[in-house]
Parts: sequence; C-alpha cells; structure tokens
Amino acid sequence: MAVLLAACAAEVKPSAPDAAATSGPRCIEKLAGSGGTEGTKAGPALPAMALPCFSGGRFTDVADLGGVPTVVNLWASWCEPCREELPVLQQLAAGGKVRVVGVVTKDRHDQAQSVIDDKKLTFPMLEDQGQQFAIAASPLVSRSLVALPATLFVTAEGRIAYAYQGKPLTTDKVRELTQQYLGVSA
Repeated sequence: MAVLLAACAAEVKPSAPDAAATSGPRCIEKLAGSGGTEGTKAGPALPAMALPCFSGGRFTDVADLGGVPTVVNLWASWCEPCREELPVLQQLAAGGKVRVVGVVTKDRHDQAQSVIDDKKLTFPMLEDQGQQFAIAASPLVSRSLVALPATLFVTAEGRIAYAYQGKPLTTDKVRELTQQYLGVSA
C-alpha cells in the first residue's frame, strides 16, 4: 500500500497522446493480480486516458486502476456532499482491503488541497480539471458523472461494476456496495 501512496514529483505536462509514458514517478502504480471479485459481474472497462497526479508529476493511465478492487471517487471542494463522504473513503482506504483513488474534478488546485489537508486524506489523487474522465465514463455507466459526488466500484480486472450517485456515502453504505459489487468485506 505504501507504493500506492507515494507522492508524485515535478509537474510534467503531456505533449502527445502517450502522456502516460512521461518520465517521473507515478502516483498510482499498475498492479498485477486479482482477488475479491468472485461473483461480480463484468462491466465496461475504464476509459483509455491518462490523468495527471494531483500533486504533479507523471500522468497515470486510468486503465492501470485494475489489478486490485478499487473505489474511484470524483469530488470537488465546492461540493458539500463530497466533503461529507471523504472521511468515509479515507477510512475505507486505511482498511487496506480495496484501493481508493480520488479524482479532483473541475476544482481549483489550492481549494482542493485545503480539503485534502483538512480531512487528512492520504489516498492517491488524480486531477480532472476539464472533466474529461467524468465525461468519458458517463456513457459507460448510463449516467452523468459530472454531477458530484460520483463513486465508481472497479473490479480487479479494471471493469466498472457499479456507479453510485446519491446521498453522501456512509460507512455502512460503502461497506455494502464494496461487498456487493467488488466481493470484498471492507
């Protein structure tokens, strides 16, 4: 898990479609293996695109979020329900049974950093200023992910098993959804 939480280094801007290949450390390492997905239904694959690490550095290919069951949360500092559920996701991440990845969406970097600091968030973060990830993933889950918060439950195979939008996630609700869609008791 320590590898997943490694900070990204100097900011690198993409210059070509192969942005995921830029040099420097990654905020999220590609993991091999599987587990915890028995009994889950296959869903659509994550969109093929790269997003920058929130803290700068190398871009991360969203497809690399496979390898282990993963919860991807799209959030912004101006979204009060997002702020309410972030501590629940931090607790899930700290449990170590699933990977949690935040995607800071259409937000000012300094304001998002303030929330990260205030909520003491340690799970990896990507940045989606133009909402490209939210827009690309929306047709895959038959709902608009630009309405925040939005949470994707992604299997170890990199498939979107479920997209949740609604009331802020509670500890009980996130445990229920993680068990139901990822086959993991969190």
